[in-house]
Amino acid sequence: MSKKFMGPMVILLIIQFLVMVGFGIVIPILPFFVGKLGGGAIALGIFMSSYSIMQFFFAPFWGRLSDRIGRRPVILIGLSGYGLTFLMFGLVNNLYLLIGIRALSGMVSSATIPTAMAYLADITEGADRSKGMGMIGAAMGLGMIFGPAIGGWLGHYSFSLPFFAAGGLAILLLPFTLAFLPESLKQPTEVVRRKTALFTLTVLKDPLFALFAFNFVLNFTMSMFETTFALLAAAKVGFGPRDMGITFAILGIFAVIVQGGLIGPLVKKFGDANLVKAGALVCAVGLTLIILAADYGNIILLVMSTVVFMVGNSLMVPTSSSLVTKQSSQGQGASLGLFASFASLGRIIGPVTGGALFGLSMGLPYVTGSVFLVFIVIIAGGKLGVKTKALLV
Repeated sequence: MSKKFMGPMVILLIIQFLVMVGFGIVIPILPFFVGKLGGGAIALGIFMSSYSIMQFFFAPFWGRLSDRIGRRPVILIGLSGYGLTFLMFGLVNNLYLLIGIRALSGMVSSATIPTAMAYLADITEGADRSKGMGMIGAAMGLGMIFGPAIGGWLGHYSFSLPFFAAGGLAILLLPFTLAFLPESLKQPTEVVRRKTALFTLTVLKDPLFALFAFNFVLNFTMSMFETTFALLAAAKVGFGPRDMGITFAILGIFAVIVQGGLIGPLVKKFGDANLVKAGALVCAVGLTLIILAADYGNIILLVMSTVVFMVGNSLMVPTSSSLVTKQSSQGQGASLGLFASFASLGRIIGPVTGGALFGLSMGLPYVTGSVFLVFIVIIAGGKLGVKTKALLV
């Protein structure tokens, strides 16, 4: 990576860290905040899913727009919208407005992640790109460590404080982004219309569909895990909120180690495609071990099993994103936007499916996730290493 881009890279890392801090900062207080405004479990579910639904629809739009007008303005739009909507959260005392603002936040903040990855793809090549994707993943992992901790601490004093903190940090970051984040797109891409569509079977013909499918399965299984693990751990080994906080902090640390320090050397030795497939299989093993450890009632084995699952997840996230940029000959923003939409689709379907399966049997979400991961490796794994061009008209 060129030295002149080290400054922009730092800005990108801070932005992604901040986005995940904002995502995690509300987790400890959301049930209480929604309850204070008169909402119950259904309202909480609608609140959570509204963010991912809007990301699903708008991430491709922002990606395509960044191909046309440049990465910098789209990142600035996303960061501004993120900051303003979080400040609005802190001022709301109406449940319906809260859900509406959450949807608006998902719409505008979805501009940051695919565009930041497209920016990184503009300034890196080869193993450096995978390493950069890993660093972004590590920054996001750190955000998920600090976010809930900050939210729990500030939420003790006021439910509004965590929102003001996240929004204020984003607004403070804006002048630094304006000053130190130059445009990375050398030549804007002409309007690209893909033959793929999220709502038709033609998406199956996209040469990048194997990667989209991997991203869907990854986020589908991850969201099932996030939705049900606290309930499983509480029922099987007596975990409480403090234990869950410690466990997720451990997971975040391992995610940072793998994505921030190990991805670069591993990609040079094994390649992105092999790491995506290996990561999926490691995730499947981790989910299976979680069930066994829970049935035995062993706390240490349960935590170690979740670490195995997170290591597999951390192998898949940066390498699959890197493959999208390497296999898309043009319109990387559009490709990454569609890639992000499949992640959002997994986060929309996963919590509902996980909750329903957990109601039938505690182990079903983990068995289902493991089967999906193995299945996607068998069906689509052979298509990951093929150099292809994006399907265009």
